[in-house]
Amino acid sequence: AAIASREGLVPRGVYEQKIADLKQTLMDDDCFLPWNVREVPELSKSAKLTASEGDPEPLRNGIDRPVGDEDNGWTGSIDSWVEYTFDEPQELSQARFIFETNLDHRWRSMRCAYPLDAKPIRVHPGMVKAFRIETMGGDGQWQVAAKVENNYQRLARVPLDVETTAIRFVPEATWGAEQVHVFAWDVR
Repeated sequence: AAIASREGLVPRGVYEQKIADLKQTLMDDDCFLPWNVREVPELSKSAKLTASEGDPEPLRNGIDRPVGDEDNGWTGSIDSWVEYTFDEPQELSQARFIFETNLDHRWRSMRCAYPLDAKPIRVHPGMVKAFRIETMGGDGQWQVAAKVENNYQRLARVPLDVETTAIRFVPEATWGAEQVHVFAWDVR
């Protein structure tokens, strides 16, 4: 509806003229569209991506969940880090994350299928609970740009208002797991 309104189209017009925009909008909101890949922002694609441990490249492959035998995520320890470095200072307005929530659960875990004596639903232990975002200051020192303390969302968007040559994601806690598992991290 938003695309139709913005573009002055009827719903069929969105299908005929703006279906690619619709797919990207849905995937950016963490909808799964099989056989489609989310477009990763150019800023994230062109930056140098490094991590204190593990391979961070799956964070920007545009597939924000396990598919078949492919994990499509980065795994690290608490207090490890993943960093984007830019050739020149960049103005950043948002960091977008997709965290682990165990999408392999069966449909029976839906609240409507629970018996009356069911155990309470808990946040998945692998979900990142607390994290910080650091940016490189003009003096070459890392400074905290944002801190999240009680996250329970798979899709987390963190507003930023910084200009920097490097940005770092540092997970500080999960809801119980020893390892952190992240499917996407983009900067815009």
